[in-house]
Amino acid sequence: MADDRERPRSLLSQLALAHAVVAVMALIVGGVVLHQTLNRVVWVEHQRGILAAGSELTERLTREGIAGLSRPFTPENARRFNTATGSMLYAVVDAGGRAISVSPGADRALPVQGPDGAIPDSFQEGQDGGQLWGITRRIATPDGPLFVQIAQDMERAYIVLDDVPRSALGPVLAVLAVGALLLFLANVGLLLLMLRPVRRAARQAEAVGHGDRARLEVGTVPVELLPLIEAVNGALDRLDEALEWQRGFSAEVAHELRTPLAMILAELDLLEGDAVRDRLRQDVQELAQMVTDLLEAAEAARDQPVTGGRFDLAELVGETARRFMPIAEREGRTVRAPSPGPAIWVRGEREAIGRALRNLVENALNHTPDGTAVELRLAPGPLGAVVEVADQGRGVPEPERRTVFRRHWRAGDSRRRGLGLGLSIVERIVRAHGGTVEVRDNPGGGAVFALRLPAAAP
Repeated sequence: MADDRERPRSLLSQLALAHAVVAVMALIVGGVVLHQTLNRVVWVEHQRGILAAGSELTERLTREGIAGLSRPFTPENARRFNTATGSMLYAVVDAGGRAISVSPGADRALPVQGPDGAIPDSFQEGQDGGQLWGITRRIATPDGPLFVQIAQDMERAYIVLDDVPRSALGPVLAVLAVGALLLFLANVGLLLLMLRPVRRAARQAEAVGHGDRARLEVGTVPVELLPLIEAVNGALDRLDEALEWQRGFSAEVAHELRTPLAMILAELDLLEGDAVRDRLRQDVQELAQMVTDLLEAAEAARDQPVTGGRFDLAELVGETARRFMPIAEREGRTVRAPSPGPAIWVRGEREAIGRALRNLVENALNHTPDGTAVELRLAPGPLGAVVEVADQGRGVPEPERRTVFRRHWRAGDSRRRGLGLGLSIVERIVRAHGGTVEVRDNPGGGAVFALRLPAAAP
């Protein structure tokens, strides 16, 4: 059945997408606002230029009225206010909208009036429909109030002021786009930098339970993440208390059961031998083994890293093999030890690794058929040593190898009843020593459990 749960989304990708959308929107809005601003600035500056160009005209009207226009303008203004030689135009209009005086060639374009006959304060189109930018000013003259329209023909080839907004928009947008891209990259870099505490907390959380770190650090965590980190640490505290209580309870129960079981075994030894007594004795021995497994599981579950101590692994492997040889012979099987060789020093606690080896050998004897052998192999390596325990049973199928080291896992061909804690204990002990344990197929049939242990410091 497919997993219908929503897949987690990257916070960084969401923030980057949000920044990209904001940057694009800002670029569009900024371009529009910039274009309008440029148009407004150009228009305002153009009006100032028009007023400056028509200053002689307005001054004469203010002092002399219409009569002041009968005298010729300065050569520069005469050239400027002639459509044959310049781009400037003017028209003097009375209050009724009638043209009193216009510059040479301007009679078709000026005066400009609205649809209702009103005189506009400013305009960008002439009376003939041409592109004419101009303004209207009311002037008090000796002849009474008059209106002066001063304009510039923007269709002349050398008039480029009105093209500035359109021409400048492309380069400005390009600069804005580059700036937006740089800002986006800077924001992504800042986000990565700001997310470092989150990634550091994730690495610390991953190490919890492996003996490397008990709790998440709060010293360098941002204030926004502090409640989450404190909540996680609080949950870990409660979990540790519960696990410690559970381990203590299991150990206490196992200790309390050991003495009664030993007394029952002693009483059974006093009875006359028969099938019932032998069956009872076997049951009590299996129960005693379960109690031992519980004690070992409680001890191994502490997950405390082993950082000190060193011992000869070759001597321990040989001792373990000799210990199980008579037990295997009574059950119709054999245990083969590796050939004697030089000492192989590894780091860790000899007793704990010995417990792991005993569990592996017991597991192999429980699964190997009668008349076959359990073989112990030992090989030194550059970083430590490898111990292998090989049997000739049915092996461990590939799908079960992911769960073989979990608690309560039991193979179908096991001769021994129990809690299924042996391989779980092995995995916890080896992990606490900084080593690994794995299972693979035995070429001759069966399974091979391999322990890799780190070498001791010279």
